[in-house]
Amino acid sequence: MSSNDLPTTTAIANQLSRVLWKIHELEATLASYDATHAESLEQRLVQYEELVSQMRDMLKRGTAGVDTLHSEETQRNTLAGRKVPDGLVRALDAGINPDEYLRETFKACRRDNQISKGKCEALQLLFSNLLADAGGVFPEEAAEYRQLLGM
Repeated sequence: MSSNDLPTTTAIANQLSRVLWKIHELEATLASYDATHAESLEQRLVQYEELVSQMRDMLKRGTAGVDTLHSEETQRNTLAGRKVPDGLVRALDAGINPDEYLRETFKACRRDNQISKGKCEALQLLFSNLLADAGGVFPEEAAEYRQLLGM
């Protein structure tokens, strides 16, 4: 990666993982520290400082190009351009499990779908009944209308 390239989320995560591992090594060294470990501690501190410096540089490069960076990875890892349903936010604030919210929302959508389906079927039945009644009163016009509809 050149100095002008913007860091990816994966690169930042890997660098952060290395920094955290180095912190763990430092803690282990300090937990059992005695004078014989001085050189090892100094080496680990230098390595830690280098990792933190690299991380700082990486983050500076990342924030410098935030406005111009529109890669798929960046968009995938942010909420920019995405809308969160208000009902979900209210449910989370109320302490409801998101899975339970999804289940209830699905049930409500299915119920509404069945209601809409029933209304469509009722309108189709009304149409066919009206056409049948019109055929009894105006047979020629009804036949012409059916022909125009392709029935």
